[in-house]
Amino acid sequence: MKLPCYLVRDLLPLYKDEVCESETAADLREHLEHCPDCRRLWERMQETVLLEEEAARARREEQADALRRVRKNQRKKRMLTALAAVLATLCVVYLGLRLLHDYANHTYLDYDVDDILKAEYEEHPEEGENPLEGDGLYITLNPTKYSSLSKTAFLDTEEGKVLVFTLGNSLWNKWMGTQWYGLKEGELFKEGICTVGNFGRSIVDELVAAYYLPNSEFEDWESHWVSSVPDNAVLVWQRDAG
Repeated sequence: MKLPCYLVRDLLPLYKDEVCESETAADLREHLEHCPDCRRLWERMQETVLLEEEAARARREEQADALRRVRKNQRKKRMLTALAAVLATLCVVYLGLRLLHDYANHTYLDYDVDDILKAEYEEHPEEGENPLEGDGLYITLNPTKYSSLSKTAFLDTEEGKVLVFTLGNSLWNKWMGTQWYGLKEGELFKEGICTVGNFGRSIVDELVAAYYLPNSEFEDWESHWVSSVPDNAVLVWQRDAG
């Protein structure tokens, strides 16, 4: 069937979308073979289709890229959120451990008076070479019982000066199992509790007795500054009357 050009132009969109009847499609193909004008129109329509398909493909790719960017940003946000949570947890743990360390490092346990093995006055010719040496009162401690605290106070009595001292070990050192540094096996630890090196000759010469008071009681006694020897203090050394 020979179709007029105006009808072919009207039918070309249907032909492009492949919704024509098979007989109509065959007539349109025959017309396009013999009509240059309609064939050019059909070619332009096909080019338009290709351009539309290219534009649609570009839109799809752009949408896919946008979706990938969104997913990438979401993954990045999730990673940053997880990292922030980990850092926050580490900060909390660090602060908790720091607070625990500060508490344990400033909490002192009483030193057992039985671990003060000996207290005696010693004369040292090397007086002055070491500020903690020289003539004076030395205490020998249990080598397995560490002390990280030493406090002293002096009382003036009619007989002379009386030393009240305390020892203690921090809770942290107890947890860590801290031991005396540099002690050889079987060696005892000796410390000058009142020597010329740290208190001067006059104090040492006037010293007549030394008492030990547990740290928990020493702090209370010292804060009230009672001018007499505490009732619970233990006499560990007394100068010979001669």
